[in-house]
Parts: sequence; structure tokens; C-alpha cells
Amino acid sequence: MKEIKDRPASLIKHLLTVWESSVKATHLFLSEDETENIKEYIPQAIKEIPSLTIIENENQIRQRLL
Repeated sequence: MKEIKDRPASLIKHLLTVWESSVKATHLFLSEDETENIKEYIPQAIKEIPSLTIIENENQIRQRLL
């Protein structure tokens, strides 16, 4: 397990994809326009998270936890 201090663009893009798929699966009450509007704020929110931890399983598949 390691803590990530930097937030490279590739990590932010990956987390944004995870966020979007999670929201679409669980927030059925949001319209597509509402989701897209909220999505604009997610990259900045990710950058402001004080602690980001990455955990790797035996298969070396990375799981990012906020």
C-alpha cells in the first residue's frame, strides 16, 4: 500500500472514469446533463483530496481508493 502525493493527468482521468461509471450505475435520479455538469468539478475535487492510497492485489491489479 502506498500513498500518492502527485495526481498525474492519467490518474485523474482514470478516477474520473470510475466516478462516472459509478454515478451512472447508482444515481438513476440524475439526468445525463446533470451528470455532465457535476463531472466538470471532479478533476479539481480529486486534486484537493489530501490523502490518496493505492492498494495492489496478488495479480498486481491496481485499485484506487479515495
